[in-house]
Amino acid sequence: MNTEKTSTLSRFFLLWLAGYVFFFIFPFPLRYIPFAYEWIGIPFSRLMESLNYFVGRQLPGIENLAYDGGRGSGDTSFDYVFLITRTLLSLLLAVVLFAFRKKAGWIQKAYPAMIVYARYFVGITLIEYGVAKFLIGQFPGPSLISMEQSFGDFSPMGLAWRFFGYSDLYKAFMGITEIMAGGLLLFRRTVVVGALLSMAVVTNIVLVNFSFDVPVKILSSHLLLFSVLILAPYIKQLFRLLVLHRPGQLSYQPRTFLSPKKKWAYLLVKFYMVVFVPVSMLVGHVLSQSYRSFDNPWEGAYEILSDGDDMVDLKSDAKWARVILDGKRLLIERVSGDKSYYSIVEVGENGVISLSGSAEGKDTPTLHLREEGEEYQLAATFGDEQFTLKAKRKMKSDYFLLSRGFHWINEYPLNR
Repeated sequence: MNTEKTSTLSRFFLLWLAGYVFFFIFPFPLRYIPFAYEWIGIPFSRLMESLNYFVGRQLPGIENLAYDGGRGSGDTSFDYVFLITRTLLSLLLAVVLFAFRKKAGWIQKAYPAMIVYARYFVGITLIEYGVAKFLIGQFPGPSLISMEQSFGDFSPMGLAWRFFGYSDLYKAFMGITEIMAGGLLLFRRTVVVGALLSMAVVTNIVLVNFSFDVPVKILSSHLLLFSVLILAPYIKQLFRLLVLHRPGQLSYQPRTFLSPKKKWAYLLVKFYMVVFVPVSMLVGHVLSQSYRSFDNPWEGAYEILSDGDDMVDLKSDAKWARVILDGKRLLIERVSGDKSYYSIVEVGENGVISLSGSAEGKDTPTLHLREEGEEYQLAATFGDEQFTLKAKRKMKSDYFLLSRGFHWINEYPLNR
């Protein structure tokens, strides 16, 4: 009787877990299918958001719960409430389905089906992570703005991003391992190796997110959880083989099809997920370099040497101390430490730079740079204000961090 009760509870738990996996992952992979996300994914997401608002209003201590997908954070209050919503919703679904388990034999297959679903989700996500590690992507190289920033002013996440972004070799290593883990998960023959590699790769991601306060803790933790669940059916065989050193064999059942149509449908879906989606990620990332990169011949950190007579009327702490041109970005740092950021629209002939995104709300500010020996003249026009400055330029090659390079032989460690 106890064994039967335990078996019943176990089946119910697996059914609940299958529901939770589904509600966390869906509407994946609809955003990779033309029109499917607009027709199905968006309505489903809005329904889930409405349920989440309802649950959030019932919880004590939560006020002004709001969803803003443009924040770039996956650890908002809304996301944490979503964990409760998904848990309750999957519990409700499990109760309803479990009540009719005798009439619906397919329910017994729900958990294995969700493991396959999780396998594709983790695999595609890791491939997407890996692709972003190459070229200008998730971790850009050292920028002039970041190198002029005080070390103590970095956020923990900013520190991690600059650490990873420094080395193209290390980024490539991370990208290759993530793509390998994701790719291996997409095939049943290599799922065990893929799950083992995925656990190692995602564990590192989770530790980085928790150690450096990166707001992707929820997603990365679930990627690790799903990797463990994918490997779980093979734990006994792996333990027997790797720990006890006894003969063991991983089970593998070739897929069988009842009809040629089902076989071709499966192969078509498989090709789409395994080939088309990853290739489209790669192509999209390569094409994105056209707007991620920007050739700016005047790039540099300009330290103001003299402000001439045009800034006499300004208070001393409002005067410019430094101007940094970094790709498409321009930063003006004042003596007081206040900073204003602008976007560079165009770099014209003779050093005329057109700006937008003025923090002061001025129209079409411009900056005219001219080289005068070892110094530079900066003629700025910001609305009604016009002034000319003298500055000294510092380029990326002038920073020791970038000029140090790699050395096979180091007689003494250089750790400063």
